[in-house]
Amino acid sequence: MYISLKWVQELIGLQNLTLIDLVNRLTLAGFEIESIDKKKCFKSNDLILDISFTANRADVSNIRGLITEIIALFNSNLFLQTPTSIKPLILLNSYKKALNSTEGFYSQSINYRSLLKSRNFESFKHYKTLGWEYSLWERYLQKKSFSKVIKNLASENILHSDEGVTLFNMKSQKLKIKESPYWIKKRLLLMGFKPVNNIIDTINYLLLETGQVFFAYDLDALHVLTGTSEMVFVLNYAKEKSLFPIEESKKIELTNNILVLNINNKIISIAGLIQNYYTLVNTDTSHVIIQYGLYDSKKIKKSSKILGLRTDYSIKLEKQTDLNLLEQAYLRLIHIFWTQNIKFEHTINNKNILFSLKNNSSLLSKYVEQSEKKIKIVYENLKRLTGPSNTNTELSNFEIITNLKLLNFKVRFETDQNCYLFIPLTRRLDIEREVDVIEEVVRTIGFNKFEPLTLRNQQIGYLTKIEKLKRQLRNYFINLGFNESIHSVLIKKNSEDEIRLKNPLFNESSTLRVSLLEGLIEKIQFNQKNIGESFETFELGRIYKLLVDGNKKEVEVISGVFGGKNFRSNWDNENSTINWFEAKGLLENLIEKLNIPVSIYWNPATNYAKKFHPNLTTELFIGNQKLGMFGQIHPTLALENNISRQIYLFEMDMEVLNRFSQSKTLINYLPYSSYPISNVDLSFIVKKSIFSQEIEQIISTLGQPLLKSVNLFDYYSKEPIKKGYCSLSFKLQFQSKNRTLSSDEVAEIINPIIFYLEKHYDIKFQE
Repeated sequence: MYISLKWVQELIGLQNLTLIDLVNRLTLAGFEIESIDKKKCFKSNDLILDISFTANRADVSNIRGLITEIIALFNSNLFLQTPTSIKPLILLNSYKKALNSTEGFYSQSINYRSLLKSRNFESFKHYKTLGWEYSLWERYLQKKSFSKVIKNLASENILHSDEGVTLFNMKSQKLKIKESPYWIKKRLLLMGFKPVNNIIDTINYLLLETGQVFFAYDLDALHVLTGTSEMVFVLNYAKEKSLFPIEESKKIELTNNILVLNINNKIISIAGLIQNYYTLVNTDTSHVIIQYGLYDSKKIKKSSKILGLRTDYSIKLEKQTDLNLLEQAYLRLIHIFWTQNIKFEHTINNKNILFSLKNNSSLLSKYVEQSEKKIKIVYENLKRLTGPSNTNTELSNFEIITNLKLLNFKVRFETDQNCYLFIPLTRRLDIEREVDVIEEVVRTIGFNKFEPLTLRNQQIGYLTKIEKLKRQLRNYFINLGFNESIHSVLIKKNSEDEIRLKNPLFNESSTLRVSLLEGLIEKIQFNQKNIGESFETFELGRIYKLLVDGNKKEVEVISGVFGGKNFRSNWDNENSTINWFEAKGLLENLIEKLNIPVSIYWNPATNYAKKFHPNLTTELFIGNQKLGMFGQIHPTLALENNISRQIYLFEMDMEVLNRFSQSKTLINYLPYSSYPISNVDLSFIVKKSIFSQEIEQIISTLGQPLLKSVNLFDYYSKEPIKKGYCSLSFKLQFQSKNRTLSSDEVAEIINPIIFYLEKHYDIKFQE
């Protein structure tokens, strides 16, 4: 949002405040100053501040809301003084006559301070009087209840539905379309609006100042377009494929879920977005009708999204509307028009309209119900949470109430211990509990005005078992040369098994991810495309599964993608990519270091999804618990992403891994034997359908108790090996704790192993 510094100065008087102080105070209150630019307009310079705020602070997206916020921020510390140069935004007609001013009520040529002095006015007294009258005016407006606002503004031609309510419309007397006053044009230009004429510019100016959206129609054009003189606005949905003109030579096609305003079955505007081009106020206009409606913000946002059309009006109406500000905006609009000698016909009030609306319009009832909610504030809770200020004094009850009123909270049922607050409607979304109100009080006073609370907890913090495991896994993969990746949990919808958000901001982030591998494969593909190289990467994160019974489950996993690089594994070999067994060995080495006390085994995967190779994928189990899956990338997926087929994927469940891993350390310390190890290499010709792990398990079982380890160290399947067979070589290590093993003792263990394998499997021992 852009604001003019001079505009702020004219409204609240910041003569004793530097720009740096203003920026620092706004920043401390939670706003971000994106930029400060110097802008020249009509031979005068101004500073334009680009202020950004969070989505829940729609109440400050207009000058009035922002001014209220600034006044609260500085008046909470009694920083601001009585303004010394109040422009005639609040001057009454009696003061105008007393000044004997023959010029326009708002004019760039009047120097009001000099004029007051020349007429022998006591400036300080005069401004103090104006300030007092203005404070009474504000108090009157703030005390107006929502019910009275509706009763005072409702006209007899009101129609309503669940999607919206057309609150009132005003017909003007005969007028002349011309340029806007200088001060309006200047402020519109500074805020990025292009001046058009006195009617449209006034509507846009009110939009900037109050955030309230009014529409102005050419009354004669409405008569011609609708063929009737009865201006009854009807809210309904457009007919399918109906055309709506937004420019002289441009029409858009509407659908049956677009909310529109009709008069006599003729569409005169898309509700809250844009009006019919042929009803716009122009130089030939002699009468206008001002219309205001209350619409469901979700419907406005939906229409805008379907049509791909956003306007300054729809942006405001997509937010929650504060109906208690409606009368202020209405009176302000009438006042600005009056200063330009534009008058409106008297509207007839319907005294029973409020009762009718409250009982028939669910939308209006929702707003009324929200405006009646209250929160109980206990002073002691606020003082306990905030602690003492820098002056070592607690906030008094008076200071608390003062700051709450500055933020437009209505204080009711006040006692010495507590009070009840009615929350402004625009703050309803982010202020729901007592602690939210306490945060607002501290924010307005300034977080730096309070002493930090001393923590009484003397206990030293510690890492949980799973956090230790995460750090150990990170170190393991990073030491191997992997890169850690982090992706959003929200992805584009790919299948029906994914959990979809009800109201996503973008289609690209509409569902919760079911695996980390998609993001990692995209990283590999991006790196391959832009650099021409593959790389190893892993990620620790959460995935979300939709269970068969309809429930949803959050699972923490570790996933990785690696391989595809050429390197030399042995001095006597040429450069080549890592093979399946070497890739599997990387995970086996990790699991070995985790010191899992339960038996671990691999099983061929039956459900390998679309990411894994159908014949080169296996599942890892710890006891009867499935830990995860490992395998080569699916050839089709590799082809689609233009990456190497020699890439390997894995995904393991962190909860299962954490349950079985040792909590203290990754290393088990065992008594070391002082006797030497006897190494024996066994080579077999094995049918390819037999898994090497099965052979390892048999060797490990039959070799006890002297067999310490067995590892596959070589695989060969080329000639002269017969087709369908391969050569597997295992390294066995034997060791005793109390003696040196002889070759005969080792042979007595090895021979039964060879005999068993040759007898029960299609295996032949190689001498």
